Amino acid sequence: MSANPLHTADQRAAETLALRLIERADVRAARERARRVLLADAVAASLDGRILLDRALDQWVLALAMREANGDVADPRVVWNVSNAPRPWFDHVYPGAAVAIDNPDNFNREIPIAGEGRYEIAIRFSEDPPQFSIVIEMEPDHHAGLGRNIGAFTLQDLLAGADADRRVIVTVGPDDNGAGPFHFRTEPGRIQIYTRDSQADWSQVPAEVSVRRLDPPTGWQPRSEDEIATTVIADMPAWVHFWAGFKDDFLGYPEPNRLVGPNGRDGGWGYLAGGRFRLAGNEALVLTLDPAGSYYTGFQVSDPWTISPDPMHRTVSLNKAQTALNPDGTATFVLSPVDPGIANWIDTVSLAEGWMMVRWQGVPAGADPATFIRDVRLVAADALDQVLAAGAPRIEIAGRRRQIAERARLHAARTCDAAWARRED
Repeated sequence: MSANPLHTADQRAAETLALRLIERADVRAARERARRVLLADAVAASLDGRILLDRALDQWVLALAMREANGDVADPRVVWNVSNAPRPWFDHVYPGAAVAIDNPDNFNREIPIAGEGRYEIAIRFSEDPPQFSIVIEMEPDHHAGLGRNIGAFTLQDLLAGADADRRVIVTVGPDDNGAGPFHFRTEPGRIQIYTRDSQADWSQVPAEVSVRRLDPPTGWQPRSEDEIATTVIADMPAWVHFWAGFKDDFLGYPEPNRLVGPNGRDGGWGYLAGGRFRLAGNEALVLTLDPAGSYYTGFQVSDPWTISPDPMHRTVSLNKAQTALNPDGTATFVLSPVDPGIANWIDTVSLAEGWMMVRWQGVPAGADPATFIRDVRLVAADALDQVLAAGAPRIEIAGRRRQIAERARLHAARTCDAAWARRED
């Protein structure tokens, strides 16, 4: 698997259409109406919130345009959408699409289907695959919400039934006729299937994924661009309202500087813990966590709208390969606006407040989630040495430069149209 499985003709077509859609006068007018509503949100009253409002709105609008660009259940495609950082590739600059504390370790691809249709999804894993999940959800009206989960498979499930070339087929349909060993039984209505590759190491190559409808409807005609734009405009108020309000309900909107969870993911494919941070310039948040032997672990922060800052040049996230462990196997992270000289620094990018998220996936059987979070404490930055465990990994300035340079190199590799990288050129 040398080719980039994200760099596909279907991806190019969806992005090219979505980028045209968001520049249409009618779609821009709908965006401006949504912006006026957001100005009344409490987050918009803060400095960070006002500065970052348009960035968040642009990410939500492009995510919706991408969803609609790949919205034909009679002719579905596999398209990478949210958790999708800005990048130049194909023949355009893609400004990024994200929702809900997007994770730079993730490649979230979407497949729209109809509950009455029959489909076949082909997956091929690389030799060292990221943690993978495929989840099927009933789609809410206007795409505005988290769908109701009706099934899921993980990397561990699928590899157990894959062939010698690491290929596996997932069948989808309203009954079990012709179903293979991995089958999603559907319900009537509109459905989204999501695949997620979560890189424990940014050199890991995502899966190849393709879809075909086995019973295409007769008389099918592709939608016109005007029809798609009309749907984007109709869906935008509910879509923006939901993602702008996600922060207000997520984990009960906890008090800052604590983690809530770990909570199990619907479908049983992992755990998450999250919360808000609020730091003065002379404060740091110290968190000690147990990876618990999970195939994937990751820590991310976002702005107050739940959109992550630049993941390429700033350590706003750390995954398993990027994290240095304590002698006892736990990991200590320090959230702060200034580099504390600790290996596992989560850079807040000078945000006064925002969100943080920890994810565990591919968790070993028998692991106790009650032990995943060992300690969370707010400290004065000049008191870090007094609270850090003995042996907590440190880093010098030169080491930090190397860390960020390697981060930038591997992040850039995902936009290559040919080889994925662990390359030296």
